[in-house]
Amino acid sequence: MNKVSSANLPKLSAEALSFIPLFYVAWSDTVLSPSEMAFIHRELESYNFLNPADKEYLLNHTNPLKPPTSEVFQQWKALLMRAAMQLPDSQKINLVELGIEMAHQGTGKNLKTKLEHPRVLDALMDIKSALGINQQSERIIAGLTAGEKLEDENEIIGFDPLKLKEILDGDTLEIKDKMRQLLKDPVFSVAFVPDKESHRSITLQRLRELAGQGLSGFSFPERYGGSGRMSEYLAVFEMLGYTDLSLAIKFGVQYGLFGGAVMQLGTEYHHETFLPPMIKGDLLGCFAMTETGHGSNVKNLETTARYNHDNKTITIHSPRNEAGKEYIGNALHAHYAVVFAQLIVNEKVHGVNAVIVPIRDKSGNLLPGIRVEDNGYKMGLNGVDNGRIWFENVEVPVKNLLDKYAQINESGEFASPIKSQSKRFFTMLGALVAGRIAVGLLGNNASKKALTIALRYALRRRQFAPKDGMKETLIIDYPSHQKRLFPLLARSYAYAFALDELAQEYVSEGEKDHRRIETLAAGLKAKASWHTSRTIQECREACGGKGYLTENSLPSLKADTDIFTTFEGDNTVLMQLVAKGVLTNFKQSFHDDGYLAVLRYLLTKIRHDSYELNPFSRRNTDAAHLQSEEFHRHAFRYRYKKNLITLSDRMRKYLKRGMDSYQAFLKVQVHTLDLADAYIDEIVLNAFYKKLNACEDEELKKALECLIQVYALSVIEENKGWFLETDYMDGRKTKAIRRILAKLYRDMRPDISAYVNAFAIPDALLGAEILR
Repeated sequence: MNKVSSANLPKLSAEALSFIPLFYVAWSDTVLSPSEMAFIHRELESYNFLNPADKEYLLNHTNPLKPPTSEVFQQWKALLMRAAMQLPDSQKINLVELGIEMAHQGTGKNLKTKLEHPRVLDALMDIKSALGINQQSERIIAGLTAGEKLEDENEIIGFDPLKLKEILDGDTLEIKDKMRQLLKDPVFSVAFVPDKESHRSITLQRLRELAGQGLSGFSFPERYGGSGRMSEYLAVFEMLGYTDLSLAIKFGVQYGLFGGAVMQLGTEYHHETFLPPMIKGDLLGCFAMTETGHGSNVKNLETTARYNHDNKTITIHSPRNEAGKEYIGNALHAHYAVVFAQLIVNEKVHGVNAVIVPIRDKSGNLLPGIRVEDNGYKMGLNGVDNGRIWFENVEVPVKNLLDKYAQINESGEFASPIKSQSKRFFTMLGALVAGRIAVGLLGNNASKKALTIALRYALRRRQFAPKDGMKETLIIDYPSHQKRLFPLLARSYAYAFALDELAQEYVSEGEKDHRRIETLAAGLKAKASWHTSRTIQECREACGGKGYLTENSLPSLKADTDIFTTFEGDNTVLMQLVAKGVLTNFKQSFHDDGYLAVLRYLLTKIRHDSYELNPFSRRNTDAAHLQSEEFHRHAFRYRYKKNLITLSDRMRKYLKRGMDSYQAFLKVQVHTLDLADAYIDEIVLNAFYKKLNACEDEELKKALECLIQVYALSVIEENKGWFLETDYMDGRKTKAIRRILAKLYRDMRPDISAYVNAFAIPDALLGAEILR
C-alpha cells in the first residue's frame, strides 16, 4: 500500500479528520443526495468545534457538482485503511470508531478522552444516521457500497441477476447506478400528489435538484457548462422512468426539447446566451410547436413570424384562436419559448422556422402580448404545467431567430444553406429524433417497473388450493398468469436491447445513416410506447383490486404513460412514416419531396427484390426447429418482405389506374401500418439476437435464449392469422408453437425473480405497498 498520511491533506483538526470515513462512504456510491447534502451543510455550519478552514474543506467536499477527485478519494481510502489496521475486528465495522482512530493517527489527539468538544461524537453519530450508513468494514476499505440485495437467498436460480443487469445497463452502467441511488432520496418520492399546483411545485423543485446534481448538462458541450455525453443524458432520462414521470417529462421539455432546439437549431449567440443558465435551472424554457388547429400537421402551422427590416425585429403573432400553441409543457413556469412559426421575409413565406421568444420576466410575470391558459387537470402527469400560449404581435430582436438553417442578412434578405423549403423543414425536425428515442426508453422502463410489481406480487400472493387444508397455490404458478405476463417481460427485454442499440448508433461519432435512425426512432418509439400501455394495463389487472390502489403505483403509471402513444409524434402517424421510409429504401428523409418520392421509387423499381419468398418447413412442428434462430429470423424476414411487396403491388395498381399519389397512399394506409409493424418487429428480433450471440457467459446465454424464444414465438403467434393466410405455415404448426410457448413459460418460472431483479429497481421507487 502507498504511504499516505494526513500530511497529504490540508492541515485539518482532529475533529475534521474524524468525518473523513463518513464522507468516503457517502461518496463511494458516487451520490450525495439533496436531502443528505442539505442536512450535512446545515450541521457542519452549526458545529462550533470546527474552525473556518475545517468547515471550508468539508463543505467543498459535499458539492455534487464538484465531487472529490480520484486523488482525494484515494487519499481518504488509504487513511481509512491504515486506521482500520489499528482496530480490532469488532470495531472495524464502526465508521465512528474509524474516524476517531484516523483523527488520533493524524494529530495524536484522542477524541474519546478529550472532553473539550463533547459534541463531536454526537455529531458523527448524527451524520452517520442521516446517511443511512451500515456497511461492512471489508467493503468500506475496498471502496464498495452495499447495494440492495437482488435475490432471495433461499431461492435457487439459474443465473446471476447482477450480471444480467450489467448487460441491460450496458456502457452507461455507472450513471444508471448513480441514478438508482439518487432517486431513493425522499426528495424524489413516488408518493401520489393529488393537487396539481402542489405537484407542479414539487416537480419544479426536483428539476432544480437534478440540475444541482450536475445531471442537466450531459447533452451539451463543456464550454457552455455541459459535459458532451449524450449517451448519459439518455441514460438519466431513461432512469427517470422509475420515479414520478412528471419529473421525467419536465426534464425532457427543459433539456431535450427547449435545450435541444437551441443547441441543434441555433448558433453561437444562442448557445452562449441561453444554454448556461438553462443548464443550471435558472432559465426555464418550453417548446411551442403544436397548435390547436394543426396537431400533427406541423408544416402548415398558422403562427407567423414576420420580419421587420426597419427596426430589425420579428413579430410573432397568433392569427386566430385555433393557432394558439397547444399542450405546451413548462408553459406555466417558462421564461422563454422556442416558437415554431411561418417565417415571412419581404412578404414571402419561407416555411416553418424557430424563434426564441421571452414570455415571462425573472419574477414570473407574463410579458406584454403573451396569453397563457392552464390546460388544467389531465389524465396523468399533473406535475407537468401544460398550457396554451397565444402571441399578440410580440416583437423580438432578429437575433432571436434560430439561424442554423434560416438566416436573415444585413440587407434583410432570407438565406439558408438548404434551398428546398421542404427539406429544410424536415432537417429541423431532426431535433426530435433524440426525444423519440428517449420516450421509448422511458416508457419501456415504466413497463419494467409495472412488471416488477406484478411479478413480485404473484410470487407471494396465493389463491385456491387443490384440496381443503392444503397450501394455496401461488398465482405465478397458474399457466394463465404466466401467459399474461411472461411474454410482456420478454418484450420489455427485447425493446430494451433494440432501443439501446439505436441510442448507441445515434450518439456514435463518425458517419451515421441519419435517415435510418429517424425511421427506427419513429418506429421503436411507437412500438415501445404501445407495449408500455398494454403491459401496465395487464399488470394492473394481474394484481386485482390491489392494482387499482394508488399506493401500489400502477394507477399512476397507467395514467402517466398513456400520453406516450401520442406525444413526440402520434404512433399511428409515426408508423406511416416508417412505412414510407421503408418504401423509399432510406434514400430520402421523411417526406422529402412528399409522395412524389415514393411515386418515383415505385415506377422505377423492379417488381420484386431478389429475395426468395418460398416458405420452408411449412409443417415442421419439431421443438428444435420452432425454437431455432434460423426459423425465427426467416419468419420475421418473410413477413416484412411479403408486406413490402404486397404494398408495392397495391400502390402500383392504383397508380396505373391514374389515381394521384396522395389518394393512392390513402387507399393503402392500413397496409402501411402492417408493413411498419413487421419491419420494426424484425429490427427488434435482430437486436435481441445480436445481444444473445455476443454473450459469453453460458448461464446468462441460456437465460437470454429463453427470453428471445418467448419473444419470437409470441410475436409469431400474435400474427398467426397472417402466417396462415399467406400459407407460410399450417394449423398444426401454429398449435405446436402454442405448446412450445407453454413449455417455455414453465422453463422461465424458476428464474422469474432473477429476471425482474436484473432491472435493479430500488424498493423505494417501486412504491408498492403490496410488496411490503
